[in-house]
Amino acid sequence: MNLRDSARPAEVSGTTAPGLWRGTSRTDRDGARRERLLEAALELYGTLGFRGTSIQALCHESGVSSRSFYELFPARRSGSARESITAQESLLEQLYIVLNEEIGEAMAALTIPAESDLLDTTVRIVSAALMPMLADERKARVLEVEAVGVNESLEARRRETMRMLAAAVDAAFTRVRSTFDLPLPGSSPHFNDGGLTSLIIVGGITEALVQRVHTPVPERMPTSDFLLHISEVALRAYGAGPDLAAGSA
Repeated sequence: MNLRDSARPAEVSGTTAPGLWRGTSRTDRDGARRERLLEAALELYGTLGFRGTSIQALCHESGVSSRSFYELFPARRSGSARESITAQESLLEQLYIVLNEEIGEAMAALTIPAESDLLDTTVRIVSAALMPMLADERKARVLEVEAVGVNESLEARRRETMRMLAAAVDAAFTRVRSTFDLPLPGSSPHFNDGGLTSLIIVGGITEALVQRVHTPVPERMPTSDFLLHISEVALRAYGAGPDLAAGSA
């Protein structure tokens, strides 16, 4: 899915029967409509906010009819059947999933040059995780602001995402410790802190992103400095102070 360069052609009314219509299948047409609605949600939720966006605005932005909107993102009951989830909430949840998948793909594609020292390696890891949101702050706002407190279903997904990110942080620092032969007790698989160190790091980074989104651009520190400071804090949390980081080249 491309959430940056998607075109938004107007939807053309026509038959909904199975098979081809003007050379495209119903599945392909629905896929294109879903893509355009996700693009519209990123733009509107990421600028006006989830609660400031109407279905009419989403349909206008995407060129998709309201009928198609409700077909593609229907209201539903949660898995526990304790709450009703609106069509807009279903769209937000799908956008949340797609944006997190993008971050996961960036992390999976990360490569570290052999000559990288400890601090540079950590900056590269942090950058892979954060640059999708720093390069497009609509994504940061959707993930860290607009998706918060919407419903219990999405909150459960957010908690699970935090746990997965914390596990990824632990795994990354375990590799760093092994690569640089560092005495980082916090990242040792035999050091059982219940995952608190990694959860605190992930939670702290989340709050730092929220603060950055709400800070006027002229008052922000440069992105490179932001990533460097987060990396230094993460290293200290795992027991590698400035001396160890500087001496690992």
